[in-house]
Amino acid sequence: MLCKLLDLTGPLGFPDMVALGIVRGNERFQIERLILKPNNEIQMTLFEFDDQELIPFDSQLVLGMNAAGDGQHGQDLGETVINAEDASKGETTTRFHPGAITGPFYELTYKVLPG
Repeated sequence: MLCKLLDLTGPLGFPDMVALGIVRGNERFQIERLILKPNNEIQMTLFEFDDQELIPFDSQLVLGMNAAGDGQHGQDLGETVINAEDASKGETTTRFHPGAITGPFYELTYKVLPG
């Protein structure tokens, strides 16, 4: 399977420099550092991935996100799980919850393609 990353949005006032990585056990392997830009239309920060951003995986892909900016470097911004079954759903959105589940969150839009 291939996971095609489409875009990432975040709450205004939250870290906008982030590192996205694959989680394997207790380790995270960085795949990309991003800078989310304020977007007045959606009142959030936004990063749009290019068409070549594909991540190969078997049945399940766990992604983690950390703050990468000055003063917040390494702050855990949450994890999310992408499953092979998502291939039948087309474009899908998942959430990264920094801290409390009830607080603001980041949203990742992606598509799972057959590998």
